[in-house]
Amino acid sequence: MGHLDPESSLHLVPELRWLRHTIIERALTKGDYILSGGAHSDFYIDKFRLFSDPKVLRRIARLFTPVVADFEPDLIGGTELGGVILATAVSQMTGLPMIVVRKQPKSYGAFANDFVEGPCHRGQRVLLLEDVVTSGHEVLLAKTRLEELGLEVIVYAVVNRGLAPIKSLVQLPLPRGELTPDN
Repeated sequence: MGHLDPESSLHLVPELRWLRHTIIERALTKGDYILSGGAHSDFYIDKFRLFSDPKVLRRIARLFTPVVADFEPDLIGGTELGGVILATAVSQMTGLPMIVVRKQPKSYGAFANDFVEGPCHRGQRVLLLEDVVTSGHEVLLAKTRLEELGLEVIVYAVVNRGLAPIKSLVQLPLPRGELTPDN
């Protein structure tokens, strides 16, 4: 599915270059890693090195403006944990309400056993955000849970490692090799 449609986001090219460069310079660590889906990689993206800087987080959130304009969601959704940070920033920027999709339902409180936190109603459109995806298993499971509630869902990530059928702002593929802002 790839990243942003080039025709609708041509004006974002400098910003997407900035994002790719920022990820590689600030959030990428090299080594031998096993990723959440079991794939091996010679680099790891520490999204908290991006999201902990309010200026960087705000700038990343603004990159979702064309996605919000094209999809016209009623809600911004975030997956636990990094997706929640991103969804919070996009919700604040757009004024759209936000929901959280948990990996596991909490076992206490008024809404025990619920995977979704926050009000939502059948028929609403949700832009479900994730930070970094490799296989996409967790975010696609979250999408299914929202669809079971009667919501229409589009999934978008900041980074797709290349194995998931999920749209993203940036592609940083898995194969081992030197990763630079230009490749």
